[in-house]
Amino acid sequence: MKLSLALQLYSLREMGKNNFPATLKEVARIGYQGVEFAGFHGHTPGEIRKLLDEFGLEACSAHCAAFDPQSVAQNIAEGKILGYSHVIGGLAPEAFSSEKVIRAHADKINAVVGRYEDAGFTVCYHNHEYEYDAPHKGDLLLELCPKLQPQFDIYWMVTGGTDPVEYIKKYANRISNIHIKDGPCNRTNPQTAVGKGKVDVAAAVKAAEKTSAKWGIVELDCSEGDMLTAVRESFIYLTDHHLGLGRGS
Repeated sequence: MKLSLALQLYSLREMGKNNFPATLKEVARIGYQGVEFAGFHGHTPGEIRKLLDEFGLEACSAHCAAFDPQSVAQNIAEGKILGYSHVIGGLAPEAFSSEKVIRAHADKINAVVGRYEDAGFTVCYHNHEYEYDAPHKGDLLLELCPKLQPQFDIYWMVTGGTDPVEYIKKYANRISNIHIKDGPCNRTNPQTAVGKGKVDVAAAVKAAEKTSAKWGIVELDCSEGDMLTAVRESFIYLTDHHLGLGRGS
């Protein structure tokens, strides 16, 4: 099944700080079907929901303090207003310093997953390169947290030395979305628009099409040029190469 294309709004965080409504309108104008949140820039969920409805955008998920037990109720309440049921969390590099530390973090994650599940929500884990720069780090966390969905970031997996296609296939029945980004695959240089870097984006997307995934979420942490231009070029590349569906597709 073709992936619906969304944008992780962290990509346009500077634009969003200045004018979040205009940012959402531009994302819709480019043609993205959905958005993944990373903060609301001072707006309430209710205000944002009205904007989503006005612009014809769907909220697919949100990066938040998903693993913080004190934030669960708020995360659920925000998701219900905005219309998403997937919350995304991550861990710092030191969380993978040893098997003992990984197991401790897994226990904390498992303690909150059930609370989300009771409310109809799914918890996902977003990786960077440090989960996949040595054997059995990211793997162990996912094994210890069987109800935690991986949100594979294909760029960071390649940067860490791992083939994202292999993992997408391995967890085919356990993923609902992937993060699509491109670039030089190192921590030093800026990322690029999708299709202009070293990642075999087509292979990863085509693998995801054969899984339970619904969304392909474009994200740029940084860009050597204008971020909005890179966001637009990424969408054009993916749709022109039949690697995702935009609004009206």
